[in-house]
Amino acid sequence: MYDEYFDVARQEKMRSTFLEIGKRGSMKKYPKNSLIEMKGRDVICIVMSGNLKQSIYSMEGEEKILYLLQGGEIFKEMDYFCGGESKFVTKALEDSIISILDERTIEEILLENPRIYRDIIHSITRKFRIVMFQMANMAFSDSIGKVADTLIRLYYQEGEETGQGKKINERFTHEEIAKLIGCSRVTVTRALNKFKDEGIIDTANGEIIIRDIENLEKYIKWK
Repeated sequence: MYDEYFDVARQEKMRSTFLEIGKRGSMKKYPKNSLIEMKGRDVICIVMSGNLKQSIYSMEGEEKILYLLQGGEIFKEMDYFCGGESKFVTKALEDSIISILDERTIEEILLENPRIYRDIIHSITRKFRIVMFQMANMAFSDSIGKVADTLIRLYYQEGEETGQGKKINERFTHEEIAKLIGCSRVTVTRALNKFKDEGIIDTANGEIIIRDIENLEKYIKWK
């Protein structure tokens, strides 16, 4: 159901473009679990390697993960073009390298190749769709459906087809999946075990492989 919204070839083209222009930025290393703070709106940041997450927090400290960013994906682009400052907390999930493009470099790149605007728009639209689908899932799905929907969406966003099935490339703890969905870790564990017992998924070393995506889709309560 997500294949028309998250075109794998189009996403790879976008990432390839950003990795190339990222070579013109200032590189900064961030160790695993470090916070990444970029004040102001006059930069665009590109993940050159590693993985990040962007979350929002309640006043009580409860976390809701919005975006997971891998190599070739960008952040701060909405601040740069739309003003204001997004209230995300950005954290490195593993050792990561970020390219920071200042305003002068960004404008030079866009003048040289205006087609890069399309990749930036693609990034913004992709993030809008991710949040839209998260909202629909939280509003209309039961707990099992929320986990099923999230696994399918993560595959189309970040995964690849393998001989074993449809693999989600990023490794997620049950706690991280819970924070993506907005439910408890116990709920996620119960759902994953159910899918494993039914032969719908396999898990090994933190990786999740979807073996039967059609049956997984049957648990989703919205279309």
